[in-house]
Amino acid sequence: MHDIWNPWHSCHKKSEGCQHCYMFFLDAQRGKRGDDIYRTKAGFRYPLQKDRHGNYKVRSGEMIRVCMTSDFFLEEADAWRDEAWDIMYRRSDVVFFLLTKRPERVEDHLPGNWGDGWDNIFFNVTAENQRRADLSFPGKPLHFDFYPRMGTLLQPEPYVPQFRERCQNCGMRPICNGCSNCDTCTDRW
Repeated sequence: MHDIWNPWHSCHKKSEGCQHCYMFFLDAQRGKRGDDIYRTKAGFRYPLQKDRHGNYKVRSGEMIRVCMTSDFFLEEADAWRDEAWDIMYRRSDVVFFLLTKRPERVEDHLPGNWGDGWDNIFFNVTAENQRRADLSFPGKPLHFDFYPRMGTLLQPEPYVPQFRERCQNCGMRPICNGCSNCDTCTDRW
C-alpha cells in the first residue's frame, strides 16, 4: 500500500463494529464531531497531484486505500462520488481499495462506464461478525481464500495482536489491533 486517499471525511455509525471507530476517536481528540461529513479540500484530487517535476505523487502501480476516515458509499457523498470515480478512471495505473460498510449501495452507485468492472478497483466490505456478513451479503455463505500477489494459496493463521510495553498507556490502545510501530503512542498520550 502506498497511501490513503480520503476524498471526504466523517461517517455515520452503521453497526456495532463502529462503536469504537478510530475516526470518531481521533476527531474527538481534535475537538471535532465524527459525523460532520464534508468533502476534503486539499485531499480530494490527491491521486492527480503532481510533484514539482510534473510526476504524479502517487506512482503508477501503487495501491491506495480509499475512505479510511469515511465510507466510499456513504449517502452524503453521493454528490461527490462521480468526480471520485472519474479520478480513479483517469488513474487506471493505480489500484484503489474502496472501503465500505454499505455494500447494499454499491450497485446503484457505480459509474456509467463500469461495464464488467475496472481492473484497478477492489471493494473492501467490512463485516465484524457473521450476522453483519449475512446482512451485507445475503444468500450463500461466504468463503474467503487468501492469496498473495503471485497466486499461491496462503493458509491464514488466527491473528494475535502483539503489544509492546509502551502500548499499555497509548491512547490508541482501545482501537488498536496490535503494535505496528506507528509512532502514535508517544508521550502525548
